[in-house]
Amino acid sequence: MTSSAFPQPRARSRSRRLRAALARYALVYPFLIVVAIVVLYPVVWMLYSAFKPDGAILENVFSLPSSLYLTNFSKVLNSGMDTWLWNSFLVTTVSVAGVLVLSALAAYAFAVFDFRGKEALFILLLVGLMVPPQAIVIAGFKWMSILHFVDTYWALIFTYFGWSSFGILVLRNFFQSVPRDVKDAARIDGASHWQLFTKIMLPLARPSLATVAIFNFMWVWNEFIYPLVYMQSEVHYTIPLGIQQFQSRSGIQYGTQMAGLAIATAVPLVVYLLFRRQFVRGIFEGALKG
Repeated sequence: MTSSAFPQPRARSRSRRLRAALARYALVYPFLIVVAIVVLYPVVWMLYSAFKPDGAILENVFSLPSSLYLTNFSKVLNSGMDTWLWNSFLVTTVSVAGVLVLSALAAYAFAVFDFRGKEALFILLLVGLMVPPQAIVIAGFKWMSILHFVDTYWALIFTYFGWSSFGILVLRNFFQSVPRDVKDAARIDGASHWQLFTKIMLPLARPSLATVAIFNFMWVWNEFIYPLVYMQSEVHYTIPLGIQQFQSRSGIQYGTQMAGLAIATAVPLVVYLLFRRQFVRGIFEGALKG
């Protein structure tokens, strides 16, 4: 018997694994390609429709633009969209910063401290994930009226501060996954809880913080119901409400609408591209440690 006969079972096993992997890819990849087309095509259609006049859009919805029609973008920018963009950016930035601070502090308390009613309070916070924000918009408007915050940025900012349940859940799981030896070593070295939180836990939690920040940024940036209820002056409109108002004020102008939506979509897309590595790392760490 020659030595060349020994590797044959291993080669056959490798060949079987390769055929199985190819079979999985042959089934999975076409499905993923179809899903990607279904998800991306509306975005692509919106982008190239923004460079078409209304007549070309109505004549053939699916045709590509014959030339770049930039008038749609000039109409949108001259309609006050720069103010709506600033309002959305201001409200979203302050709201996300507040959510990160509140979520990190609460998550650290739930992960490190032991106190009476801890589990019941955490379950109560999780219930907040099950309640749609639209269900409490009337109660929120009443509170903002009592506080005289209606038609101000603070009405939206304080409302979005309450959207911290998701961040608390994500960060609590991460803080609990940090080895106890790390926490004990810091405490033995004389670190206070505040030093442990700011100098050890928060730097380790950067991917999870990026995940929470990106999700909340998209939620707040695209939110429509609360600005519609709270904001009464056009100068305070956010971008989703402003685009809707522009449509009702000027009639249905499809090309202008597509241009406004393209500009509004670009901002969260840029934010995601800037922090995509931290976002993906935070998602994977949450999946592995969960």
